Amino acid sequence: MRICALSLTVVGVSAAASGCFSLPTAAEAGVSYATEVSAWPAEVECLNRPGLRVAKEVLKGDIRTVVIAGGERPISDEEWAGYTPSFGNIKNSDRHLLFSASCFARSPGLPVDCRGDACRTVVELDGYTWVALSRIDAYDCLPADGGCSTSTVEPNHLAFIVTEKCHEIRFTGEAIFLRGPDGEVAVMHATPDGTPRLTARLPDGWTLAREALSSELVLHPFGGGDRCFYNIIRDELQQSYHQIVYARPTYP
Repeated sequence: MRICALSLTVVGVSAAASGCFSLPTAAEAGVSYATEVSAWPAEVECLNRPGLRVAKEVLKGDIRTVVIAGGERPISDEEWAGYTPSFGNIKNSDRHLLFSASCFARSPGLPVDCRGDACRTVVELDGYTWVALSRIDAYDCLPADGGCSTSTVEPNHLAFIVTEKCHEIRFTGEAIFLRGPDGEVAVMHATPDGTPRLTARLPDGWTLAREALSSELVLHPFGGGDRCFYNIIRDELQQSYHQIVYARPTYP
């Protein structure tokens, strides 16, 4: 699938494209992972610092990787306000997030026992340095009939964005759950306007419900061992979810 001007939610933010890039399906990309929770370090230094005034993230199109300002030459808050990435890259804008806290432990593909700078992959873009947060590997549609276009998800469809990110996410109080006919479960993490809606038209057998949490809900990535995969699901209302229960022992 070739993506142009896509509102694509992969890490709790959305983006308006300044270029185009291609996303294969999981089958086309040969992407497959075990749907078991991966190892998580007992102690971790989060790549996304709490209390930042501006979250400066870009989707680097040639490597399909979301990067955040960091390294030796990070872009400043003042420069970021007027910054337009070079062609083929996408500047992320704010999203209305529903989780209470999150932590990026390490860049994609790095081992769980990394420490310090060894947990960061630094890339250069437009004269600045950035730290890799997540990588988009594939884009699947349910049902697989072309209902997930470059900019929208049609009614009665869901888009599944296969993403590598070593990301812990925490929910408290209540959450909105998306449930599938074969035991699939996902939790809503972002909306485009701050108002979650339960009116999205979903594929047959899928439902949406708001539920009170009896304790904190903590999400960790899937794949087993050092691997860090999530399916980020998007509905017709541009609401986004992290899948937390799968129908089979591997995806897809």
